[in-house]
Amino acid sequence: MKKYFFTGLITLLPIALTLLIIRYLFDLFTDPFMRPIEHILTHLNLNATQHQILLVLLSRLIVLILLVLFILGLGYLAQKFFVQSLVRLTQAILLKIPFVKTIYRLTKDITKAVFSQENKTFKSTVLMPFPNENSHVLAFITGNVPPDLKVYIPNADLSVFVPTAPHPISGYLLLVPKDRVIPVDVSVEDTFKYLISCGVILPGEKPPAAHHET
Repeated sequence: MKKYFFTGLITLLPIALTLLIIRYLFDLFTDPFMRPIEHILTHLNLNATQHQILLVLLSRLIVLILLVLFILGLGYLAQKFFVQSLVRLTQAILLKIPFVKTIYRLTKDITKAVFSQENKTFKSTVLMPFPNENSHVLAFITGNVPPDLKVYIPNADLSVFVPTAPHPISGYLLLVPKDRVIPVDVSVEDTFKYLISCGVILPGEKPPAAHHET
C-alpha cells in the first residue's frame, strides 16, 4: 500500500506543480490588465458579462493573446535594431584597421555582386575546352571583356568563370572568344549541384532522399 501511494505521488506531483506554476505565471502576467479588458467587455454588453467566471476567463485569454503579440513585436524590434547597431559598429571597426579594411571592402563588393537579385552574376551555363582541346568543363558567362582589357586581346569577347569541384566558389576566370564556348540548356542551379556532387547528381535530377534506418 505504501509503495503504491508513493508511486502515485511521484506521478501526480510533477503534473500538479507544472499546472500550479502555469496558473501562477498566467495570473501574474494577466492581472495588471484585467480591469480595462473587463470594462471593455462589459461596455460591449456581451453575453459573457452575465457570468462573472466566464467574464474573468475571457478577459484573461484576451490579455494573454495581446501580451504574447506585444512580446513578439517587442522582441522583433529589439533584435532588429540591436543587430543593425552591432553590424554598423563592426563595420566601423573593420574600416579603421589597415589592410583589413581593404579585404572587408573587397569581400563586401563581391558578396553584393554574387547575391544581388537585380543583376545575376552568372548569366548562363556553357561548355568550353579546358585545359586542352580533348576535355571540356562547365563554366559560367559572367559578362563581356572589359574595354580596357580588350585593347590588349581584341579577339576575346566574354568573361567566363570556370569553377572547381566540389568547391565551386574557387576557379579560374578566363577571357575567351565567343566561338570557344558552347551554350547548354542547363540552369545555373543545376550546374552547381552537378559540380558540388562531383557529377553524381545530374542536371535536372533531384538529390536522393535520405533513408532512415528503423
